[in-house]
Amino acid sequence: MKDRRPSSAFRRPRKIFLREWALVCGWIFYLACAGGSAQESTPKNKISVPPLLICGKNKNVLTHVNSHGKLDWEYEAEGPLLDVQTEPSGRYLVTGGGLNVFLLRKVWKGCRVIWDWKGLDNVSIQSAVAINWDENGDPALVLAADAKNKRIFLADPQKNGGKIRWEYKLTAPPLSARVSPDSDNFLVVLNDSTIEDILYQEDKIVWSMGKADGLKDVRDAVRGPWGDTYAAEGGEGLILCFDPRKKLLWKIHLPFAPSSSFQDISLSVFKRKGKRTLMAAVHWPGGSGAQNVFYFLNPETGKVMGWSDRLEKGTYPSFQKALPDLVLSGQKP
Repeated sequence: MKDRRPSSAFRRPRKIFLREWALVCGWIFYLACAGGSAQESTPKNKISVPPLLICGKNKNVLTHVNSHGKLDWEYEAEGPLLDVQTEPSGRYLVTGGGLNVFLLRKVWKGCRVIWDWKGLDNVSIQSAVAINWDENGDPALVLAADAKNKRIFLADPQKNGGKIRWEYKLTAPPLSARVSPDSDNFLVVLNDSTIEDILYQEDKIVWSMGKADGLKDVRDAVRGPWGDTYAAEGGEGLILCFDPRKKLLWKIHLPFAPSSSFQDISLSVFKRKGKRTLMAAVHWPGGSGAQNVFYFLNPETGKVMGWSDRLEKGTYPSFQKALPDLVLSGQKP
C-alpha cells in the first residue's frame, strides 16, 4: 500500500508553526503576568477587617463595628470623642465625651462608665493610654496628652480625676501620646509636626523628628515593636516609615483617595492571626467617592494589602479617630 503520510519536508513547517504558536502563547502569558505585577500596589478589597471602634465626627457617638461589617452598638456621649483604646479586660479607655477621660464597660443593652476624670479642671486632653494594669486588665496608671497646658502627664485612674504622678512640659500642644513598644518610652506627636520619643524616667527626649527632617503636616504617628516609626503626612496624603536612625524605609500615597490631603487619620499596629498589620483609618472632607476608608498595610514594605470603605449595609460613619477593637502593640498587661 502506498504511504499517504506527508514527507518530512511537509511535516517540518507544521512543527515550526506549533513552536511559534507556543512562543506567542508564552508571550501573552508573560505580558499578562507583567501587567499584574505592575499593579502590585493596587490593594485587593477583599480582606479580613478586624472589629472597629469609631469616634464619630458629626455626632458624639462611639460606634462599634464587628468583623462582619455590622454596627453592633453605639454609645452616645456628652461631648466630642477624641480617642479610644481597648484594654486587656475588654473595657474601653475613652478620651473626650465631656468627661476628659473615662473607662467604659459594655453591658447588655448599653454601656456603663466605671470611672471618669470629669473633675479635672483647666485641661484639654487629646488622647490617653494605659501604661500599667491591675490584675483584672484595667488601667492602673494612665498617660494623657494635655494640649491646653502643653504637657503629658501620668495620673491614677480614679473617679473625678486621679492624682497626677508625673508631668513633662512640651514645646507645642500635643495631638497624641502613646507607648513605644520597643522601649516603653512615650511617643508624642505635637501640632507643629514634631514627633518625640521621651524617656520619662530621666525627663529627656531620646529621639525626635520634625520639619528639619522633611516632615510637613504630621497628623499621627505610631511605633512598631521592632523600632520603626510610622507617620501620616496630612498635607500630601502620605504614610511614611522611618528606622531608628531616621532613615526613610518606604513611603506610599494611599490609592483611590478622593483628594491628596487627609483631614483626620489614625494609625495603629496590631497583630491578628499571627500576622502584624499597620492600619490607617482616613477621613476625607467632601468630594466624590468614599470619605471614610480603612487601609491595611504590610508594615515592612508599605504595600497596601486591602481596604474597606463600606459596611455590610451602607458606609462607615464619619470619624475623628478609629482604631481596631484589639489590644494594640505596646499594651503589656
